[in-house]
Amino acid sequence: MSEKSHVTTLDIDLGCVARNLNRVRERINGKSVICVLKAFGYGTDDIALAKILEKQGVEYLAVSYADEGVRLRKAGVKSRIVILNPDISTFDVLGEYDLEPTLLSIQHMEAYVVWAKKSGVGELPVHIKINTGMNRLGFEVSDLLGIERMVVESNLTVATVYSHLAGSDDNCFDSRTQKQFEIFDKVCSGFSFPFKTHILNSSGVARFSDHKSDYVRVGLCLLGIDESGEEWGLEPAISFRTVVTQVRRLSAGEGVSYGFTDAEAIDREIAWLPVGYADGYPRCLGNGVGCVFIKGVYAKSVGRVCMGLVAVDVTGLNVVAGEEVELFGRNLCVVELAKKAETISYELLARVHGRVSRTYSEKKRL
Repeated sequence: MSEKSHVTTLDIDLGCVARNLNRVRERINGKSVICVLKAFGYGTDDIALAKILEKQGVEYLAVSYADEGVRLRKAGVKSRIVILNPDISTFDVLGEYDLEPTLLSIQHMEAYVVWAKKSGVGELPVHIKINTGMNRLGFEVSDLLGIERMVVESNLTVATVYSHLAGSDDNCFDSRTQKQFEIFDKVCSGFSFPFKTHILNSSGVARFSDHKSDYVRVGLCLLGIDESGEEWGLEPAISFRTVVTQVRRLSAGEGVSYGFTDAEAIDREIAWLPVGYADGYPRCLGNGVGCVFIKGVYAKSVGRVCMGLVAVDVTGLNVVAGEEVELFGRNLCVVELAKKAETISYELLARVHGRVSRTYSEKKRL
């Protein structure tokens, strides 16, 4: 007997992903693309995304940690893979699986050089990250001479030098973004060894595509989502969906769910959906804050979101058990839903639990 899948699904339209990649390529004036698939492809399916991106001729993929790269290699992914935050303890794994590390500080580089000499994998390309203002990870500008000396003396092969933009999605930070560009360009001009560059992320591609770099490094926009709010032809590639489990009729004055909340002075029809905070649907979207798309309309949540259930008001819609519901996707933008949850689309995607069934399509655009 085959196992039944969870009826709540996350559909990934791989055709959309490929078309969104083409939108990026059209926008970046000949630059190449590094596709970021960290955190299992932002909570979707890193392996499925990696394979469709390989078919589209992407040279580089990027993930945060060594185990994410190993997962892709074991799935048969052949593209070059950058590890954005490799711990020293995982250097042996990098060599074994041909994963290219980012070096983040003088101490990190020193440890890598010692390991590379000991292991005999000196030809493994490395990537150097510069802190230009985000103040998260990376070498400081004052490390420039130390980087140069160690690269030359140790004969390291530097594939790319890169940085990360902290506010490219919001025009209120444009002056600071421009300062990041200036710092990055100045640092890169100070190195004598050969390398390529990248600093533009998804919102950077949307708003600063003319910046002179060799690559762009994008993730979220491949899924058709751009936090900058720019309109540049992206198609939503992700749909979080479920079905109605049961419809209940409530009399005026009756509350719903834990705490008997959300009572109203009218009779109502309430549909219960088999999705909750254990599946990644935030508890904060209950009590009318969130909504879903059902039968062509937006139905607000009712009562508190439970671990595996949420209720919505479907009064007058003639909804029955089994009716399909969109939690976010083509009709209900994840960016707008994230605003209701007082967070960002990245978090809502990353929250979608592994017990939610992943389904796949490659729909052609009509």
